[in-house]
This record gives sequence, structure tokens and C-alpha cells, in this order.
Amino acid sequence: MKPTTKLMKRLSLYLFLVLFAFPAPSQADDIRDFQIEGISLGDSLLKHFTKKEIETNLSEVQYPNRKYTIVWLRNLSFNFEIYDALTIAYETYDKKYYVHSIVGSIYYKNNFERCYKKMEEIEEELSDMFNNAKHIPTVTTKHNYDKTGNSKMTATMFILASGDEAQITCFDWSKELFKKESRLDELGVSLSTKEFGKWVFAEAYK
Repeated sequence: MKPTTKLMKRLSLYLFLVLFAFPAPSQADDIRDFQIEGISLGDSLLKHFTKKEIETNLSEVQYPNRKYTIVWLRNLSFNFEIYDALTIAYETYDKKYYVHSIVGSIYYKNNFERCYKKMEEIEEELSDMFNNAKHIPTVTTKHNYDKTGNSKMTATMFILASGDEAQITCFDWSKELFKKESRLDELGVSLSTKEFGKWVFAEAYK
């Protein structure tokens, strides 16, 4: 997946699920109990990467509102254990690079059923970990990025009492987009703070 479309995917899915997301769960869980490649929300990126690795891997496209900066990490000098790429947001003027959102991506070529299988595994893990969270049931819809209407996304979300959220999504791109843009099908697992989620919804495109 090219980084230039990841932000639009995130916003599209957020808008689709946000109508279901606001009923508050009954008790608190700590989203920091779940890590993506050993990284939790609230971590300083400097614990995991050098300043040079962070600043030389900024996403080609940022939100119009520059409160947060987006880093797209792939093809580093080492391989991640599970994911093919990470997309991470930190506050632009934060010199500690504290993580407010992180997305782990796994790409699939000609084997999309593996995405659904992995999605089910992670959903079960999150259900056990966040057993007091509001669990938004899995929903499949057409992706509005693809004007042919042949691309779909399937997603489920966990909303914690704190307002932080975890989300799992399978993106099933059409053959047309694969031929036109070499777009691979993708599993995305995201964690984001309540503040970042609200910002994406209300301020990011202003």
C-alpha cells in the first residue's frame, strides 16, 4: 500500500464506524496492554527507532491540519516480526515523539483469505484482552476510493472506556486497482488515543 492513500482510508473507515462507536463501554481497560511490534500508545518512538529513522521516513502525505505528523516505516535496515509496515502519528512539535496512533499493515498478494483468518485471530486476542470494551461487530462495505465499486473493506472495532480505540480491517482491493496501482490487499491493525480519534474526525481536514 502506498502511503499516499493510507490517511484517506483511515478517515473513510473512521467515518463509517463512528456512528456506532460513541456508546460508552461499562468498565476501563488499558489499550497500552496491546502492542504492535512492541510499540504501545504513549511510547516514545526514540525507544524503538533513531531520530534519523523517524525523520527520514515521514509519510509523503500529511493531514491538512498539521497538529500531528505521520511516519511511514517500511524497508528499514531490519524486518518487523509480524507486520510489513507501520504508520505512526505523533504531535508535530513533540521532540519525544510520543505515539498517539499506530497502524500495523500486512500485505497479501493472491491470498486474501489469509487476511480474514489473521483478522479473526487478532479479534479473539483483543476480545480477551479488552473484555469490558464496546465491541463493534464486523461490518463489510464497499470502499469509496474505488469508483468501480469492486473493492471492499471489512472492519471491527473496540472502544474502551477511556475513549481509546483498537481497530482491525481487511482491505480487499479490486483487480482493476491492482493492475492500475499495484495495490495489494491489506490487513490493518490500529491503535489510537481518544484525542487522536476525535481530531481525525473533527479537525484533521481543516
